[in-house]
Amino acid sequence: MKIKAVAASIAVFLAGCTDSPPSSSEIESLVERVLEEERVPGAAVAVWHRGEPVLLRGFGVTNVETPRPVDDETLFKLASTTKAFTTAALALLVEEGKLDWDSRVVDHLPEFRLADPWITSEFRVVDLLTHRSGLGPGAGDLMLWPQPNTFDRNDVLSGLQYLPITRSFRSDYAYDNLLYIIAGELIAAVSGQSYEDFVQGRLLQKLGLEHCYAGPVPASARDNLADPHRLEEQGLVVDTPNLAGDEPIVLAAAGGMHCSAGDMVTWLRTLLAGGVSPSGEQIFSQETRDELWRPVTLMPLSESRSERDAGHFYAYALGWRVQDMHGKRVIHHTGSLSGMYAWAALVPEEELAIVVLMNRSAGVARQALIYGLLKPYLGAEEQDWLAYFQELYGGASEPYEPELLPAPESMADISDAEVTGSYRDPWFGPIEIERNNDGLRWRSLKSPRLTGTMLTAAPGVWSVKWDDRSLDADAWMRAERDEDGTLVLTLQPQSRGVDFSYDFQDLRFERVSEGS
Repeated sequence: MKIKAVAASIAVFLAGCTDSPPSSSEIESLVERVLEEERVPGAAVAVWHRGEPVLLRGFGVTNVETPRPVDDETLFKLASTTKAFTTAALALLVEEGKLDWDSRVVDHLPEFRLADPWITSEFRVVDLLTHRSGLGPGAGDLMLWPQPNTFDRNDVLSGLQYLPITRSFRSDYAYDNLLYIIAGELIAAVSGQSYEDFVQGRLLQKLGLEHCYAGPVPASARDNLADPHRLEEQGLVVDTPNLAGDEPIVLAAAGGMHCSAGDMVTWLRTLLAGGVSPSGEQIFSQETRDELWRPVTLMPLSESRSERDAGHFYAYALGWRVQDMHGKRVIHHTGSLSGMYAWAALVPEEELAIVVLMNRSAGVARQALIYGLLKPYLGAEEQDWLAYFQELYGGASEPYEPELLPAPESMADISDAEVTGSYRDPWFGPIEIERNNDGLRWRSLKSPRLTGTMLTAAPGVWSVKWDDRSLDADAWMRAERDEDGTLVLTLQPQSRGVDFSYDFQDLRFERVSEGS
């Protein structure tokens, strides 16, 4: 009978307790159930409400192979929740008069180029931050992952001009990461410091964040570092090790920070207080904070999301998403890297801040925690959000089966022997197609994990299956000849489940002649 009572209390909390805010024990029960059912090895969760800490603790372990308990100081990758620190860093330069949100990017970074000359000349600082550039979703992300690779920030800056403009400038929302990397380079150009040094000194140190790093994690702090995981048939395995090396990484300004849940909640409390840190130091003005939260780009709002959130608008601000839920404004952002998921949210009317950091790419778990933690503070109707998202997307025991896409048609009947050779895409760089005893092999010279076997699917079309099966991003390759007879290769995903950051559609490889 006692077990039934405990289960009932958890179900009530998951549904959303509308009578009073949840207790720390109720939140703990929610987190433990979600992590157990969705096979998440570790997480850190923080909830701050009306000037009081409700919960700040770790759950599970940092690494299933060498278990260490997660605590409130464990470092997790922040992924795209990093973007809010980047926009705040730019805001400091705006406050100092060194920059303006409407400054032209080329005036500070003359080498900045997009495919369209007019858009290049008109592109403003705010355009770097609001996903309305005209580039397609995830354009150029193959320079960022899979990691490790040998792309650098100069590759990003020089490669932008070769990415196709596929949408309307300043009209269509399409999420991007590369332009946040450019924003980081803009901070460096204007401040005279690297992105990492500026954010560390002007934001993190000023806030007293001792477990938060814009650049490389010091060796002394790496013993409490959460490692990314993925779920395979045999169970949880450590994904690519947490690349907290000694050198800055390319995507730092877009998603490269490491931070603890404890320090993240200090950051959110500073935002709630209009730029004043918990120690009483004014980091930036309330007017600046309000500018960071001002909606700029409308985002798609589906009927199902509108109904689920009891909301009417959904927009992107400067490094934050903003929407109304049950009549209250919610400012939030997710973070997603291979094996690492994050979420940060604020509800100013409730003086509420919530942080969730996890070391597995578990979409159902993150959604269940987002709604399970947030809804009770918004007066929502009761609902078991874990069950809801398990039914919608399938739980950990029900692996997602992506819809396979048909192989593309080709007008050219090109043989295996003809397609072997060296090719180059202007932003992704060189690849080799080689033939050995097992058949054709695809090899990227700058992104070594994109190496795989090619099997003929149709005349002029091959299936490319990557050796690293954790990528979940197999592709179709089509070979054509252009007007000059040069062999040209294009790629497209094999399934709808391939992450949009594998932007195969933006690639166009031309054969490289010997000696060139």
